[in-house]
Amino acid sequence: MTHPEHKKQILLIHGGNSFSSYEKYLADLKASTVEYDRLKPSRRWRDTIIDAFPDADILAPTMPNSANAQFDEWAIYFEKIIPHLAQDACIVGHSLGAMFLAKYLHHTPLPLPARQLMLIAGGYNSGAEDYGSFALTSATGLERSARDIHLFHSQDDFVVPYSELDKFHADLPTATVHRFTDRNHFLDPEFPELIEVLQQK
Repeated sequence: MTHPEHKKQILLIHGGNSFSSYEKYLADLKASTVEYDRLKPSRRWRDTIIDAFPDADILAPTMPNSANAQFDEWAIYFEKIIPHLAQDACIVGHSLGAMFLAKYLHHTPLPLPARQLMLIAGGYNSGAEDYGSFALTSATGLERSARDIHLFHSQDDFVVPYSELDKFHADLPTATVHRFTDRNHFLDPEFPELIEVLQQK
């Protein structure tokens, strides 16, 4: 273990895209448009988390090949991170990151349960979306990996259908659910509700 024992530890797993075939990835790449403002550096809520916890040990790994992510590749890399996790770690997954954590921890519980697990705007298995190798068949059993589980989703999410939230909640009935109406895919730089949960003892 190389983490400082006395510090709050927060692990942030970012999102990405996954496709059921390389051809679908190429088709999506060709069909996508690039907006000028999106090319500029922008502040994200990850930055406000870092600001809100200046004394915390924040881990923000770059997961492999996020534009065409493969679950097995992320699992290999995540298993290299696990030995560095403190027993009271707070683990946050956004979008594809939430899907990854749910799928991985369903099959392979953490050796030391985290204090908190936050799954933000995660997809499940919507037939309308191509989640590639990250599609879930179940998210049960995550309680073995975290003492406190929180689910976040917004009704106006334009990336992941809001109906996916109920699938997670059905598998995780003891989780605390945070429902929003106007936060889309949680792409804004401010996320005070997440900070509030992370501040809980």
